[in-house]
Amino acid sequence: MAKARPKRGKKKVRTAKGIATRAAILDAAHDVFKSTGYYGASVSEISRRCGFSMGTFYQYFRNKEQAFQELNDLIISRFMERAQSVSMEGLSFEARLKGMIRLLFGHTRDNLAFHVILGESELIDRLTIAYYESIARHCRDFLRMEAQKGNIRPLDPNMVAYGLIGICYFHSLDWQTGEDEPEEEKIVDLILDFAMAGISGPAEWEGDQNRDLLSLPDPTDLKQEDAEPLTKGEKTRQAIFRAAEKVIGENGINRANIFEITREAGVAQGTFYVHFESKHDLIEGFVKYFNHQMRREVQRVAAKTRDRREAERVGILSFLEFVRQHRKIYRIVPECEIISREVSLWYYNKIAHGYIAGLKRGIEKKEIRNLPSVFLARTLMGLTHFIALKWIIWSIDTQPQIPDHLLSDIIDFLFFGLQPN
Repeated sequence: MAKARPKRGKKKVRTAKGIATRAAILDAAHDVFKSTGYYGASVSEISRRCGFSMGTFYQYFRNKEQAFQELNDLIISRFMERAQSVSMEGLSFEARLKGMIRLLFGHTRDNLAFHVILGESELIDRLTIAYYESIARHCRDFLRMEAQKGNIRPLDPNMVAYGLIGICYFHSLDWQTGEDEPEEEKIVDLILDFAMAGISGPAEWEGDQNRDLLSLPDPTDLKQEDAEPLTKGEKTRQAIFRAAEKVIGENGINRANIFEITREAGVAQGTFYVHFESKHDLIEGFVKYFNHQMRREVQRVAAKTRDRREAERVGILSFLEFVRQHRKIYRIVPECEIISREVSLWYYNKIAHGYIAGLKRGIEKKEIRNLPSVFLARTLMGLTHFIALKWIIWSIDTQPQIPDHLLSDIIDFLFFGLQPN
């Protein structure tokens, strides 16, 4: 009787050769995922990269998803090993916090490519959420312990953990601005400074004692270049953008197709190609359209603020509300980091450019502490982006709502940091 064939991906690795083969396949899979993303990766390309047959791949892994899962677990394990090697014995609180920030920043920098892949698609959301939860759990435990000792104010530790993860992520990105970037230790020191004391400067903040931190002023009607009636072509283009928001929001960039978008927009496919050369061209145009809409909504709320701190407060609240209202499509932002790097860089730099100018004015007026404006812009973007991901994009609720107490803690952390009053 013939022996039953082993199930695919179930081969037990006992020999040194088997262990080496499995490791080689994982290394190749990592390279392929980095260069093509999860959706673009294939078993055949992974096999080609490592020099083994597809049959050999299937002896060790059922499919590329299992390989990605094991890669995810491996990187988490490396973080835990790194965390356990950090000695906090005999250090001051500030030195311990700096050690935690250095751990988060170093891990993010060393695994940035993998972090970018995690933002690609809802298909791997469960892995993405589990990955960041593992990192955040370690940070939360640290913060809870320090709060119990009275070293920090009792702000929501989960919020601070995800905020610090986002800050480290945004400072690990290659912004390609052509300017010299600070050394790692300088960035860690600046993040520590921000985490300890926030951004609020020494200038008096008129009326701040009785301010409702969660209130928003009535939005202002801004003058705009599109105040004149839209042309027929402009209306068609906007209809396609609105259809793209729905279709891409429901399916992701990779699975959305032009046929579904044009059907939703009520236009012929030929009409689509009058306005866009390709799906990639549509994505680029849509990201710029979405970016404009988001910045415009924030500006409408913040237009009448006189203090930069007030502008930051209402800006963050209106940004989070905008993301909540456009929850499905906001995932296009992290997805673009691997699908269209140029588009994602444009998106982030466009936001940062306006941010930097406003922060510089706030620093000159001493409304904002004297920290580098570029550093502050990236810090605030990372903080709010990851809070939006955690409490809105990754939420299992169909209509997620960030609790008021959490919003208050976000604003409090932003202005005054962790140090006790």
